[in-house]
Amino acid sequence: MQAAMQNRDTKVSELCKEIGITRVTLYRYISPDDTLWNNGQALLYQP
Repeated sequence: MQAAMQNRDTKVSELCKEIGITRVTLYRYISPDDTLWNNGQALLYQP
């Protein structure tokens, strides 16, 4: 998902629709500058 967001041609609304989440949910885990918030890191690095 982060790779898709790095591509400037990717529209956030289309990405969210494709993966079935809202824009708010996306930005809860990934910041607009494409870094992971703490929530996103916790989700990815679960034991």
